[in-house]
Amino acid sequence: MKKVLFSLVAVVMTMSLAAQDFPDGGFENWEYTEGGYWDYQTDLLRTLNELYELNGVEMETILTSFRETENVHGGNSAIRMTSGWFGTNAIFVPGAIATLNEPVTDSYVSDYVDLGVININQSYGFKPWRLTGYYKYQPVNGDSASIDMQFYYLNTQISDCEKFIIREETPEWTPFEIVTGLESSYYDVTEISMVFAASAAYNFANLEECAGQAGSSLYLDDLAFHYDHVGLVEPLMPVVKTSVYPNPSVDQIHFDFSKEVSANLVIYNLNGSEIATMTVNDTHADYNTSALANGSYLYRLIEGNTILSSGKFVVAK
Repeated sequence: MKKVLFSLVAVVMTMSLAAQDFPDGGFENWEYTEGGYWDYQTDLLRTLNELYELNGVEMETILTSFRETENVHGGNSAIRMTSGWFGTNAIFVPGAIATLNEPVTDSYVSDYVDLGVININQSYGFKPWRLTGYYKYQPVNGDSASIDMQFYYLNTQISDCEKFIIREETPEWTPFEIVTGLESSYYDVTEISMVFAASAAYNFANLEECAGQAGSSLYLDDLAFHYDHVGLVEPLMPVVKTSVYPNPSVDQIHFDFSKEVSANLVIYNLNGSEIATMTVNDTHADYNTSALANGSYLYRLIEGNTILSSGKFVVAK
């Protein structure tokens, strides 16, 4: 029997994720695609739902990630990941979201799905100390779920995050916390790898080695990074969509926000030192970059202790 081919195309993204709008960091941006299913994918996290487009091509595939609009913790949406079989009990695939790169289908046999790492261009002063969120879990026949996260500097692992294993049925929304291990790290963070899986015995390098129970379901909502040293919280997906232009900038840069905000726009250099702070009470802000040296800079839109949006721009005169 032919197997599904889906290789991965490398993706390099910034942590700003400015092209997406995810209120409450809670999986709000689901789209109904031409293939006829709800799908969730961002520059950071992806589902395997695109495989559903292969139905009738190589084998019958199933959806493994679903939008929840009533069973939520915060905002309007949550995500449910449900493990299942592709084909006639041919390949077991855990329901998962992860830093998977985009599957590209072809006509011959392969069964490899590589986990990608995402370039986030964050400086030393911006390293998150904790990842938090809320989960529910419905296991089948003793299955377990997992949350796995690693940070890298130039492809070298610099953190030792313990995999968070969920072994018991958890019918109510329950908080979780993972310490990143970056508090005492000397190195900058350049890449992140993340997996949220409804069945913990996954192997996305070779799907034939995945194991678990069909029907096990993991629910997630309100994922956020915490920067304890500066008292800030950053939803894993930004609350406000931000467009930055022109980028690179010569003497002026403009910020357009997806909604009216009452917040501070803070500019930093790549060492994490604050350069300027502007109060914003609108959907737009301008910043004069004529006094800045050529190079890269970071911005954060901060309301209270919550980072509504963050990203990077370049000055090139």
